[in-house]
Amino acid sequence: MSVVGSDRGIGLVEVLHGSASEPVLLFFALLTQLGDVWFLFVLGGLLYVVGDQFPRWGIDRRRGLFVLALLLTYVALIGVLKNFFLLPRPPGAGESPVIAWVPVAFQGVLASIATGSGPGFPSGHAFGSTLVWGGFALVVFGDDVSPGWLGAAAVVGLVSLSRLVLGVHYLVDVVVGAGLGAVVLGVLYVVADRGTAPARVLLVAVGVGALGLVQSVSFESVAALGSGVGGWLVWRGIADSTPAQPSNRREAAAGFVVYGLAGGFFAVVYAVEPSLIVTFFGSAVAVGGAVVAPLAGERLLAR
Repeated sequence: MSVVGSDRGIGLVEVLHGSASEPVLLFFALLTQLGDVWFLFVLGGLLYVVGDQFPRWGIDRRRGLFVLALLLTYVALIGVLKNFFLLPRPPGAGESPVIAWVPVAFQGVLASIATGSGPGFPSGHAFGSTLVWGGFALVVFGDDVSPGWLGAAAVVGLVSLSRLVLGVHYLVDVVVGAGLGAVVLGVLYVVADRGTAPARVLLVAVGVGALGLVQSVSFESVAALGSGVGGWLVWRGIADSTPAQPSNRREAAAGFVVYGLAGGFFAVVYAVEPSLIVTFFGSAVAVGGAVVAPLAGERLLAR
């Protein structure tokens, strides 16, 4: 770990962050959201719930759930990795840029999206965007290199660059994060039989979440374990009942409304940070609700 911790930035962060103008900082603060958990949750949900009703990129729901399961695995695994290395972020990573022309009402949002806190190695955004956007490319565009693959790679590259421009990570953080994401994606793609067996990845998320809980009992580790358990248990119960594709757009829309409500409930749990037992069951219910969303949408319209 001492090797990893020595001069992780090689001076690049200081150059990129120090020379970035206010519009550039704001642009990259918005761009980095493409690798944030909330955005990856929306992306995975669209693939899973909307199925073949998704314009141009429609796929079987089980392969969509594979992408969502990658997100759950990422959330659990990045916590384990960061708590193992416990390496700091660059100085000033928690200081929000002062941009006078940004309305006061949005200054809090800017502070949230343009700063970083907690351990810095490896980069969660680089790891998560590689894992989830890479999984998206695999299930939508296949194994062969295509323009879609290049687009997904460009997103990962821009998200990784944004972490340097914002000054919240060192170069080594994002390089290792992206590299680990690629390795984990390759392993899980094989484990899940090319994305067609998402239950296996959900079970991996449970196992990694349990490891995180052994490592450190905290809100984040309990929420990660609860999320994995909720997703895996619910999918075990409804896998055979969930249609591979929605019958029409109304059903897909109804399912996505349920998915959004589940995501909103998880956001409340995250914002409130209740007791650990409530956090566990709240996370399990939220992710379980997200997994049951397609079936719930079908049943709602049937009534």
